[in-house]
Amino acid sequence: MKLKACLIFGFFVPFTSQAHEVEGIAARPDSVEVRTAITYRSEDAFSDTEIWQFPGVLLGGEALPVEKGITLDDVQLLGHLNIKDDYFISTKVGAHSHSGESELELENLWFGTRSSIAEQPLLFEVGKMATEVTLTANFHASDDVFSEAPLLADVFFGRHSRDLGARARIRLMGIDFGAELWNGDNWPATSGEGAAALFAHYQYEHDGINATLGSWLMHSRAENRVDERYSDGHSHGDQDLTASDLSFSGDTTMVGAFANLEWQLNPITLHADVEWIRADFDADLADTTQTAVLDATQDGYKFQVGVSLDNHTLQAKYERLVVDNRFTETSQTFIQQSGLFNNDHEPAKAAVAWIWQFHQDFRFRTEWYQDDTQEEGVSRWSVGLVWHYKLL
Repeated sequence: MKLKACLIFGFFVPFTSQAHEVEGIAARPDSVEVRTAITYRSEDAFSDTEIWQFPGVLLGGEALPVEKGITLDDVQLLGHLNIKDDYFISTKVGAHSHSGESELELENLWFGTRSSIAEQPLLFEVGKMATEVTLTANFHASDDVFSEAPLLADVFFGRHSRDLGARARIRLMGIDFGAELWNGDNWPATSGEGAAALFAHYQYEHDGINATLGSWLMHSRAENRVDERYSDGHSHGDQDLTASDLSFSGDTTMVGAFANLEWQLNPITLHADVEWIRADFDADLADTTQTAVLDATQDGYKFQVGVSLDNHTLQAKYERLVVDNRFTETSQTFIQQSGLFNNDHEPAKAAVAWIWQFHQDFRFRTEWYQDDTQEEGVSRWSVGLVWHYKLL
């Protein structure tokens, strides 16, 4: 069933004291901050002789499997500068490690200005920036409770959402409404084909309760999109891998809702995070010899709960993906070779994390994962260090 172009309000809020919150429309002070996360993992998430793909699901962007051993998950240098009362500039320089290699890049650079309409605050932003529809679209290990990207981030956004575009936000009756227009440089679009989004966020604070509710709609277009995760010198382990030449041309419509809750009940704080994302695909698939018409729906669910006491936080998370792929004008051989036959398998992932804030700048993190994204599940554990330091 095709998605209707409407926002669906759910009840959901930002994850925890360790996770960044929806930025909202309020002014931010000048700041310069560095963040980084280093992690040791007991096992690879996937074989280093094969392309990482979930049965029935296409992946792209920067969705790559974690590896055994010590990795520098990410490094971020974030800056925000207000130019008098006229405008502001924000920037993020970052690096992510894979196969022992890290490449520093300018992830985001954008400008913004504030105004008002009928005494309601209005914000305009333009440049290379991240979508604000949901925090799931912008995963960084140094920001999140967990060191591994959510299943929903990998599947629906290619792990990190970064694109050239413009955004307008207005606050009406306490709700932030926003509209975004993008060039299409981020998964699942292709450059120049464009993407657009609408969202609504509501933040509630009262008597120790801090909650954020959100819903959103996004549409993107792709033309001959291929899996480029293993191009440009990317490798896994000692293997040089090349993804298939399968191309995707068509439309992707996504809708989502989330609710995040933080409830202070001295001396403990309770956390809850729920999210649902649905993607509807209408596309033509092709490789060098065969073609297919794809009409598919994917539903992603995330449930996360936790408790904090003093400098300790315990969090548990479960994610599941329900895949419904329908093919016409093709053969069973093509479906099998494309990796889009899932044999009724529903990729899932469960995790538990304990975080100890032993210093104002440092957090120790240990985790356990049960990874059932493949038909044969695997488990692994990890230990790591997160560092946040404000230079200004």
